[in-house]
Amino acid sequence: MTCKRCGTVPSISQGAGTALFSCAVELLQDRLISILKEEGFAPRLEGEVVKLTVDSFQSLVACLSRRTDIADVEADGLNLLFLEQGQQLDFAAFSRTKSLKKWFFLLNNRDFIDIFENNSLTTHFQPIVALPNLEIVAYECLSRGVKSDGSLMPPYLLFKLAVENDLLFFLDRLCRENALKTAAVKKITADIFINFIPTSIYVPETCLQSTMHWARQLEYDPSRIVFEVVESHQVDDLKHLRSILDFYRDKGFRTALDDIGSGHTNLATLAALGADLIKIDMEIIRGIDKDPVKQSIFGALSTIAHENGIKVLAEGVETCEELAYVKENGAELAQGYLFAKPAAEPVRRVECCTWQ
Repeated sequence: MTCKRCGTVPSISQGAGTALFSCAVELLQDRLISILKEEGFAPRLEGEVVKLTVDSFQSLVACLSRRTDIADVEADGLNLLFLEQGQQLDFAAFSRTKSLKKWFFLLNNRDFIDIFENNSLTTHFQPIVALPNLEIVAYECLSRGVKSDGSLMPPYLLFKLAVENDLLFFLDRLCRENALKTAAVKKITADIFINFIPTSIYVPETCLQSTMHWARQLEYDPSRIVFEVVESHQVDDLKHLRSILDFYRDKGFRTALDDIGSGHTNLATLAALGADLIKIDMEIIRGIDKDPVKQSIFGALSTIAHENGIKVLAEGVETCEELAYVKENGAELAQGYLFAKPAAEPVRRVECCTWQ
């Protein structure tokens, strides 16, 4: 069971009905009315709302998207709600209101929307090795969007567009489910790390129902799954994040914090959240073997982690020298291009650094 926000893909109706525009700037409202009249529509101003009857909502959006004189900032400032014939203007209807800019996006970015409508995601796997023996003990699951032509949409773009168009909730759920299913298909017996964005989860008991369902359906031992908080340094509501981590742990899963050492993550936060594992940010690891400042930061993070029973993973390891340093200074696990890049087919064995 999912809520509408993470279970419904927005679409543009091709049907007839009433379009309602609103904005906070009177001059923009006047410009809108003028543009609509130029395009042959018959807008009417009722209070602070511009209304017009249309034969096809999609045609209206397409018509306005072709206008080169509507700036992005104007499209972003115009709110648009469409009511199909017979639909009532009630409280539930307001949840469908979007800026004109977002309606333009839905119309003109079919590759992105198709990924959601067709669940066109693939999961790539990057190995995580134990130190010092470099045995693969886990894989991080990393999502990619698959476009209609078969090419991949990189994760940074996939998530950027999702955030900008209120689809992060939907995408985060799809990624978690796809990671579980794909790992099962690939017969991965090592642990799996699955990312989640805490701001995409309102109430764990509701928002994580489908994730729990697939974990049970695929008969995963919960202790094999590590749910990893991404962008943990951007989380302002630590109480909310703690409730999500506690939910996972109560179900028998383990938890990890990503990118520790970046942004404004501090040692008190690290201790307060009580994750099972931390991943020290690659910017700290890069060149750590010859940078005393990075060594000090790594040492402080490792010390407080170990004092609280938290394991340390060094991410972004790219050289044998970096590996040697983190191995000798507190990291139990490591991940990075030195071992393997993320790939659709998981690497089963790593070989590097002849001294190990």
